[in-house]
Amino acid sequence: MGRTWRDPALDAAVEAVGEGYLRAGVVLLGETHQDPELRSLRTGALSQAAVGRSGAIAELLDDAGDSADILLWFGNTLINEAWAIRGGSYANAVGSDRFKMFFSTLSNAHEPLLEAARSRPEDPVPWECMIWFALGMQLGRPEQDAIWDELTSRCPTLFAGHWGRLQAVAEKWGGSHEEMFEHARKAVALAPAGNPLTAMLPLAHLEYLLSEEGRLVEQNKMMAYMKFSMTYFSESVIGELKEAERRWTADARPHPRDLDAHHLFGGVFFRETDTHDLAARHLAQVGNRVGEAAPWGYKGDPAEEFAGALRKLKLPIPSGEQVN
Repeated sequence: MGRTWRDPALDAAVEAVGEGYLRAGVVLLGETHQDPELRSLRTGALSQAAVGRSGAIAELLDDAGDSADILLWFGNTLINEAWAIRGGSYANAVGSDRFKMFFSTLSNAHEPLLEAARSRPEDPVPWECMIWFALGMQLGRPEQDAIWDELTSRCPTLFAGHWGRLQAVAEKWGGSHEEMFEHARKAVALAPAGNPLTAMLPLAHLEYLLSEEGRLVEQNKMMAYMKFSMTYFSESVIGELKEAERRWTADARPHPRDLDAHHLFGGVFFRETDTHDLAARHLAQVGNRVGEAAPWGYKGDPAEEFAGALRKLKLPIPSGEQVN
């Protein structure tokens, strides 16, 4: 995910880490020990910023007092480096040499993440990271389920953890559409009032739309594609999405993942003309912060797709550089 946060300190640290000043990342992670959501957000952002610098992070361990933060950052940066090597294509489009590099890099993430988990037994974030490790290493469902159990026993509502688990049980990774929607609906039911975790439901719908529309295009069934796209948002689908949205917004409290949730709800409501008012309400709140994944990264450049949606909704395009 891109810079979908309201955290000026994290903005500054991401820039510093990108320029090689890694101590800035260590300081920021040290501030998150009592806040799993903030720790998850900052770990993800700093790891993405540090891609290509995992070796330098490892060197920080030599004089670290409390090494858990560095181990977590190191392990997750290796995961990000591995997925950058693999790319976002389906497996049949990834060459064998690239797969070898992917597995080699990814396998190195396991031990530092386990050590981070041992160092801070209450921390759910190493287990969140291991969802992506397990997915990439093609571990079996029992192993993936065990990781999920470790995470939820520590923080059952961790936003990014639920996002990762939704991907892990989706059809494209060997699960099913049914299991993906079951996970999303359980997340909605689990979410405390005012918590953006209910955004797992629009994420599931966006994943399903991407999968089915892609399948119809691949089969050159354009009439079926048009019918599917035009009739998908039935009264029951819209009603369930609106109820999930209300569970969050009726009593919303500040949360590190607010902007991600606004994008997800805004993106799914944008797909149906009758809910453009709700789409506009959400997308008007995100400024120029655009994530790399759902909903705008599925079909093209995220910033361009987002700007196109704003134009169609007759919303002003934010000034300044689009962040993605």
